Amino acid sequence: METQALERPADLTIWRTAPVPAPLAQPARYRTLREAIEAAAGALSDPAKQPWIITEDGEVLSPNWIRTYLN
Repeated sequence: METQALERPADLTIWRTAPVPAPLAQPARYRTLREAIEAAAGALSDPAKQPWIITEDGEVLSPNWIRTYLN
């Protein structure tokens, strides 16, 4: 991934994997991919949440990609 992509908008959707009364997905638009990754990091600590990011270029970043990037 190119460095400039980190400064472009991205969409983060946090899918819930466990049955809960809240909605199954929480989509949100972020000004930058960096902000979306930061928000996804918080969701990764909860095993009932699976964050997925779609970049402005249409690239889909899975929870495993996000974990790898953060490490």
